[in-house]
Amino acid sequence: MMRAGGRLHRLLLLGVLGLSAGVRWMQPGLVEFKYDEAHIFGMARGIASGHYWPILSGGTSIGLPRAALDAYILAVPLALTGHSPQAAVIWLGMWGVVAVALTYVLGRGLAGPRVGLLAAAYMGLNPWLIYYDRKFWAHIQVVFSVLLLLLAWLVVVKDRDRARFWFPVVAAWQLLTHVLALVQGLSWAAALLISPRRWLHKKTLAGVVVGLTLLLPYLLALARRTFQSSAAQVLPAVASPEISGGQPLLDRWRLAWLLISGDRIFELTGSGVRTTPWDEWLAWAGWVMGGIALFGVGITLVRWLRPRERGLSSKSAALLLAWGVGPWLALSFGPMQVYLQYWTVLLPLPALFFAVGMDWSWERLEIWREDAGLNPAYVLRKGGAVLAVGMLLLIWVGSWGSVLERIDGGAGWTTFGRPLRNWQAGIQQAEVWAQKLDVQQVKVLAHGVDPGLDGEPAAVAALIGNPPFARFLDLGGATPGILLHATQPSLYLTTDAQMQAALDALGEEVWQDGADHPLRLYVLPPAPQADIPVTWLDTPAMFDLGVELAGYLFPDPWPAGQLVQPMLVWRMTQPTEQAWQGDYTAFNHLLAEGTETLAVQVDGMALLSRDWWPEDVLYQLYPMTLMEGGAYRWRTGLYSRLDGRRAQLVSGGDAVELPVHVQGP
Repeated sequence: MMRAGGRLHRLLLLGVLGLSAGVRWMQPGLVEFKYDEAHIFGMARGIASGHYWPILSGGTSIGLPRAALDAYILAVPLALTGHSPQAAVIWLGMWGVVAVALTYVLGRGLAGPRVGLLAAAYMGLNPWLIYYDRKFWAHIQVVFSVLLLLLAWLVVVKDRDRARFWFPVVAAWQLLTHVLALVQGLSWAAALLISPRRWLHKKTLAGVVVGLTLLLPYLLALARRTFQSSAAQVLPAVASPEISGGQPLLDRWRLAWLLISGDRIFELTGSGVRTTPWDEWLAWAGWVMGGIALFGVGITLVRWLRPRERGLSSKSAALLLAWGVGPWLALSFGPMQVYLQYWTVLLPLPALFFAVGMDWSWERLEIWREDAGLNPAYVLRKGGAVLAVGMLLLIWVGSWGSVLERIDGGAGWTTFGRPLRNWQAGIQQAEVWAQKLDVQQVKVLAHGVDPGLDGEPAAVAALIGNPPFARFLDLGGATPGILLHATQPSLYLTTDAQMQAALDALGEEVWQDGADHPLRLYVLPPAPQADIPVTWLDTPAMFDLGVELAGYLFPDPWPAGQLVQPMLVWRMTQPTEQAWQGDYTAFNHLLAEGTETLAVQVDGMALLSRDWWPEDVLYQLYPMTLMEGGAYRWRTGLYSRLDGRRAQLVSGGDAVELPVHVQGP
C-alpha cells in the first residue's frame, strides 16, 4: 500500500507540475505587453545583441530604481532563439514552474509529502500567480523568495553549511531582480534571531562577502544617481503624496486577500462585475481557498506554541510566522503606493499555510474514522479529499483561461495591454510592406511618442527590427499631425481609429487585424503627391535648426465660436545637432490685429525634435477656437522646452507672422 501510495503521490506531483506549466504556456503569444514589459524586453534584446550592459532598470513606487538582473535573465532565451518573444514567455513560465517545484521541496521538508503537494498545487494553479509569471517584468523574483525561505529552513532547522553560504547570495540576487525585496529585511532578521548560533559561521560570512560583491555595481550606480540629483529633487519625490499619501490600510489588505484567494482575476478584462460562470464560481472558491490559508496560519501558531513529534515542528512554525511579519508590516504601513503584485514577496507562505490547514483537516478525518471504527475504501478516504481540493484548484485554472479567452477577443486592453500576438502581427506586416516599398521607416500613430515613457511606443520599439525604424507621432495629444516624406511613400501603422478618416483620404489601407481594436496599416504617397490644398509660402521661412515653415492651410471661411483645425507645414531640410538635443517644439500665438493681445495660444508638435529626419514633411494640426470674428495675426516659431530659447530665422527674427481672418457669428 505504501508503494502504491508513493506512486500515486509522484503521479499527482507530475500532474501538478505539468498543469502548472501548461496554464503558463497556453497561448504563448498572449501576454501582457505594456510599458514595463516592453522596456525590460528592449533592454534584454540589447543585452542579447552584446552591445548593451545596463546596471539600472526601471523605477519603483518607493523612489529607488531597480537593478537590471531581470533583463539579463530575460536575455538568455532571446540570445538563444534570435530574439523570439514567445521563447521569452516560455522562459518566464519555466521560472514559475521552478518556483512550484521548490515549494514542493520546502513543504515536504516542513511537514511531509502531502503538505508539499498541496502547497505546490496552490502555487502552480493560483490564477494571479500564473498571471504574474507571464509578465515581462521582475516577478521572476518569486523564485528567489521561495528559495530564500527554503535556505532559511535548512539553516534554522537542519543546520546545513551550504545553506548558510547561499542564503546571503540568493538575497543579493533577489535585490538585483527587484528592490522590493527590501521589505523582506525583517524576515531575514527574524530567521537570524530564531537560531542565532546556527548563523554564526564562516560560511555565512563568506556568503555575505559574495552577496555584497554582487550588489556593489548596483550600489555604486545608486550612489552616482543620488549625487547627480540634488536632495531638493530626490527627497520630495520619495515623500510625495502620490507615494506616501495614506493609501487606506483596508485597501492594502484587500489586495493581499485577492492574491491569497485567487479571486477577481476577471478584472483584468476591464469588467467590474462577474460575467461568466467561472467568475461566479471564483467567488465561493476564493473564500474557501483563502479561508483555508488563514486557518492554516492558526494551525501554524498552535504548532509553534504546542510542539509535536510529527509534522510541522515548533521551530519550523516559528520561521513561517516570522517570515511573514516583515513584508506584512512594510506593505501595510510603509510610505509607498502598494499594488497587488507587491504582495508576491510573501510567497510561498500562503501556499504553505493553505497546505498546513488542509493537512490538519485530513488528520482530523483520519482520527475520526479510526475512533468511529470505519474502514472505507482507500479511494474514498484519500481520493474524495483530493477530488474536492482539485475541483477548487481547477476553478482557479478555468478562471484564468476565461480571462485569456476574453482578452484574446479584445476585452480589457486598457488594463492588460494589447496582447503580444497583436503587436507581432502588425509589426510583421509593417516589415513586409517596408520591404515591398523599399522604405526604411514605419510611421506609428500611437498614444504617446516616447518609447522611454509611453506604453505603445515602447512596445513597438522593443519588437520592430532596424530597419525598418519606427517613427512615432502622438495620436492622443492636443496637436496631432501627419508625417510624409519628400520623395518616398510613407508606411503608417496606427493603433486607434482616431486619424482613420484623414488616412483614408490621403492613402490606402493595406492591412488590419481582426481584433475589436485593430491595428491598421496604410500606405501614403510622397508629400508632393498628397491631396492637401496647402498654401505654400513664396519663400519658406528657414530656421537655424535646419527646419523651415513651408506652408499653411487655414479654414476658409474660418467661423468664430467653432472648433477648427488649421494646419502648418513644417519641412525638415537638414536638422542640426542643436535640434536633436534641444527638445524643440512649436509655439503659436494668435494676436488681435494691431495689438499684442493674445487671443489663443496652442503649442506643440506631433513629433519630438530628436526624431526629425531630413526630407520629413510634417502636416501639423492645431485645433483651436476663436470666439470673436475679425482680423488676427498668427505668430509661430520654434522654442526649446529645456530652456525656453527660441530658434532664430536665417533672415532675422525668431517668428513668422501669417494673416488670419475670422468670420463673425
